[in-house]
Amino acid sequence: MTTVAMPVAAELPAPPAVAWQGLRNVKLLDSLSDEKLADLAARCHWHRLESGQVLHGPYCDQRLYMLSSGTLSVSSYGANGRELILGLIAAGRFFGPMAQEGAVSHLNVVVQAQEPSLVASLSKEEHEALVVSDIQIVRAVIEHLVELSSMLARRVVNMGTLSVRGRLHAQLLEQAERIGVVEDQALLSPAPRQNDLALMLGTSREEVAREMSRLTRLGLLQREGRNLRICHVDGLRVLLEEAR
Repeated sequence: MTTVAMPVAAELPAPPAVAWQGLRNVKLLDSLSDEKLADLAARCHWHRLESGQVLHGPYCDQRLYMLSSGTLSVSSYGANGRELILGLIAAGRFFGPMAQEGAVSHLNVVVQAQEPSLVASLSKEEHEALVVSDIQIVRAVIEHLVELSSMLARRVVNMGTLSVRGRLHAQLLEQAERIGVVEDQALLSPAPRQNDLALMLGTSREEVAREMSRLTRLGLLQREGRNLRICHVDGLRVLLEEAR
């Protein structure tokens, strides 16, 4: 496999002035007061990434990472260098160990910024103390693991049972449901890149482009500048059901 040099995130020596307010977006920390959140922010390492920069550490070390703002992709590479995007991490999510030390060290995983992003991380000792300090945080961790297990199971089923068309419909619906459907519509902002969708679905960008064009002709999708509007979410659901 050819190694491609990627820009690395800069580690900030001190949290930005509004760092603790950014952590308020992290669901794991909902139960913390402003005072406790500010104290936690001071104990975090902060990483600022520009689009395309790589965050080294997640899924290799034992730190807990929390995405204050931006979007990250999580990718893995085969022995032949082929990339597969395992998923996207949205602002407000936390990620990292959740496994015995060394259990995932053999995985070739790359965490990369899709847009300018700010990430906070805690040491193993700090995040273990955080988790046991509040029953609400324990519940948030459990809910996260249940959600993650469900998402991974759904993706495995889709990869094994659906055509490329069906997998694309399922991915667009998942993104629509994540941001919220209003009056049978959802606005994906910014629009998912066709190359990223191809890497998530295990197909080519050309196949994704053809199906996106077909959905646009059917009136289900509409480009709006840098955004993509799903005009009829129920119509997309019907197509997915027909593909199953």
